[in-house]
Amino acid sequence: MPFINIAVTNGPLSTAQKRRLFEETTRLMAEVLHKNPSLTAVRIDEHGSENWAIAGEALGAQTGVHMDIKVTDATNTDTEKAEMIERAMAMLTEVVGAVPEASYIVIHDLDAGAWGYNGKTQRDRAQARAA
Repeated sequence: MPFINIAVTNGPLSTAQKRRLFEETTRLMAEVLHKNPSLTAVRIDEHGSENWAIAGEALGAQTGVHMDIKVTDATNTDTEKAEMIERAMAMLTEVVGAVPEASYIVIHDLDAGAWGYNGKTQRDRAQARAA
């Protein structure tokens, strides 16, 4: 059950760009991190470039991008996470264009008891499957 938040400046993104971000992010989560597409949630937030700075300077005409990925701890290897970061950045630049070097993708490994969906934690779900 991953949750992915993509933040982008200099929008608005077109409907086609948003669709590609939704579809490609979900595909990468399945291919690289082995996550169930039917439980993968992706949200896109658009921001004005005046609200995003690198090295203390607002981005101006540059497009800023940040991807924040939340997954359950110990469900992916360091190699899988490194591949996800590499492939996700390639996908983001393909969809939104060139971005500054300081454009980050962060994978948060969350404790299974600290998050969940539909009212149950990931730990509760794992324990129910094991019973």
